[in-house]
Amino acid sequence: MNRRILVAVLVLIAAGAGLLAQNQAQAPKVDVTGAWESVIEGATTSAASYKQEGEKLTGTHVGQMGELPLSGTVKGNDITFTIAIEMEGQKLTLTYAGKVEGDTIKGTVDLGGMASATWTATRKK
Repeated sequence: MNRRILVAVLVLIAAGAGLLAQNQAQAPKVDVTGAWESVIEGATTSAASYKQEGEKLTGTHVGQMGELPLSGTVKGNDITFTIAIEMEGQKLTLTYAGKVEGDTIKGTVDLGGMASATWTATRKK
């Protein structure tokens, strides 16, 4: 009897691993590397350049505050990154989070803990 249970458990584990591998193979590969136009709703538009290596994201945003470096991650279709700015002598961190859908990214940006806004980026062609 114990042998039958062990065989049944091993079959279930193998089937689960096969489904997991199949789902991972079907997940779309996201690569945000390139030039983007980034818009914080009601506030500002900037040019963005992203470089993705695996899950690691680096790049720059160029806008009213000049050229600012960014760093973050891309996991699946989730993107997060931060930009450090200085405003009126105060250092703030802008934290962007969004979902990548083809040539569009939509999400929110935390403006240094003082406010948040909707953020959208569109890949430049």
